[in-house]
Amino acid sequence: MAGIRRTGRDPGLGSRRRSGPPGEEPWWVPADQALAEADVLTTRSLGRGWRPVPMVNNAERLRPFGDDAASIAVEAARVRRGPTGLDEGRAWRHRDAGTLLVVRAEVYADAEPGVAASHRAAWHEHAPAALAETWRQRWRERDRIPGWIEARWQGVRPLVDDHGVPVDGCDWLRVEDHTGAVDPALRVDPEAAVAVYEHLTVWAGRRQVTVVVRHQLGLDLDDVVDRCAREIGSRFVE
Repeated sequence: MAGIRRTGRDPGLGSRRRSGPPGEEPWWVPADQALAEADVLTTRSLGRGWRPVPMVNNAERLRPFGDDAASIAVEAARVRRGPTGLDEGRAWRHRDAGTLLVVRAEVYADAEPGVAASHRAAWHEHAPAALAETWRQRWRERDRIPGWIEARWQGVRPLVDDHGVPVDGCDWLRVEDHTGAVDPALRVDPEAAVAVYEHLTVWAGRRQVTVVVRHQLGLDLDDVVDRCAREIGSRFVE
């Protein structure tokens, strides 16, 4: 899919109007698109050191995963819910170590518990394989040979409302990518040879938010993941 041009204010703070490639048939529902573009994280909620950054060359992907069997299984469950809104490309960078955080927000037409549960069940079954293969495919799209890449579960966390009632939850995986250690063109900084990605998915009714935090190996970003889960969860259950 071609890259999507963004208009409007700061990508971390302002509201924007979704636009697509020339000739794209509108598939989104305006009210749900506005819901997808609603702020779920802000510089204030992320804490000190985080600054919004533009993602001018970011390509918004209607299909976020690869073409492997695991990704296809997740995508089939996702399509059954009928996507009606998408916003991808809001990003923040931390002033220390260049850590990058990117948000993808989606809205679906179908919030039936069974259909939503089927979507999440497919994710639980296939997520590690789907993420690892998607990362490999993205390198091949850039004419690079991927190195050792592995995705591992870090935890499944419930969200609760103000009365302590569970409201969907969060799924957290970690992707470790050693491509920078084996590709001479990427091996510029030995400390950046291994990239780690914290992959957090927050589920709440028709809404789904994915947060990906890229950082160097050895950094502890657990507190950032927890902060994102709490902040997004509090907005979903209000």
